[in-house]
Amino acid sequence: MVEDVEKGTEVPEEEIHSQSKNSIFDKLYCYKMPNLSTEQLNGFSKYKYAAIDTSPLSKYVMHPLWDWGVTFFPTWVAPNVMTFTGYICLLSYYCLLAHYDWNFSAGNDPDKVIIPIWVWFVAAILHSASHHLDGMDGKQARRTGSGSPLGELMDHGIDSNCMWMLPVSLMSVFGTDPESGGINLYYAPFLLLSLTFNFWVSHWEKYNTGVLYLPWLFDIAQCIVVTLFFFAGFMTPVGLKNFFADNFIPLNHIMYLLLPVGMLGSLGLSCLNVHLAIKAGTHKQNTWLEMFRPWVPYFILNFLLCSFPVFCTDTYMSHPRIWTIAYGFTFSNVVVIHLTSYYFIIFKRRIRMYLLI
Repeated sequence: MVEDVEKGTEVPEEEIHSQSKNSIFDKLYCYKMPNLSTEQLNGFSKYKYAAIDTSPLSKYVMHPLWDWGVTFFPTWVAPNVMTFTGYICLLSYYCLLAHYDWNFSAGNDPDKVIIPIWVWFVAAILHSASHHLDGMDGKQARRTGSGSPLGELMDHGIDSNCMWMLPVSLMSVFGTDPESGGINLYYAPFLLLSLTFNFWVSHWEKYNTGVLYLPWLFDIAQCIVVTLFFFAGFMTPVGLKNFFADNFIPLNHIMYLLLPVGMLGSLGLSCLNVHLAIKAGTHKQNTWLEMFRPWVPYFILNFLLCSFPVFCTDTYMSHPRIWTIAYGFTFSNVVVIHLTSYYFIIFKRRIRMYLLI
């Protein structure tokens, strides 16, 4: 019972809750994020990070660099702060590129500089900072003994949200004119799909083996992105594409060749590791249905989202960046459900909202 100050009487708490549910704010706020269920919370407690990184670049260059770099951070700096700071770095230069080049036309016109030179150098520095912070946050957690399943989930959840920003940012380097070495907007969804596919395959592998085998190309790709940004600043995107076309092969042809090779290679290695885990009896899933369950929401997600450029071509061609944002955040939501070891509920309410948008 709660006392009504104006009337001096007591009002049942049930009536107060009933009144609050009918408030104006409640009526305006139609969509409410659901509370985490007990099963989802149990998924948090079960999640455990186990990774194997055999890349020579990571083993002999990146990890020694991160072991040295993390010593400059005070022990009171939380690993999650480093993770989130890295995300802010990536988001910051993405917003810069989106501000100057909303429709990915910076690399099309050789006579017009759409993106200021300084933006490319800022993007290179911020991307490099994001990459190194992502590599050092786990070392900071082990160094301070503050590692937790929630921190690991936050790390990989943010990684999944960063995946879509990388190819979208590179679209400002390539442009959308195929004749000048750009990537046709019709193929842009494939560029995004290829990277999210590799990310999903790696986590599907962990879902079945309990170990995340980090791909060799991850750190190499990060270094390539930083290098492309720096050279775009020195030479402009058009000058960079002309350099590759005159001395090697067009830059867009390199992407068209590498992306399917990377997808097939990643899938082949992951299937091999899952097969070896089954033979050794260390696999985590006991039935074929459970093994391949993660692919159901992934294929439905990509079928629905990739159908939009086909059936709504004019809208997509006018605002391609809007589509990439919807794809990226929806994909990230699916990944977070996957990381909590929660059953793969295909049409979660928040995911339906993004798909409708």
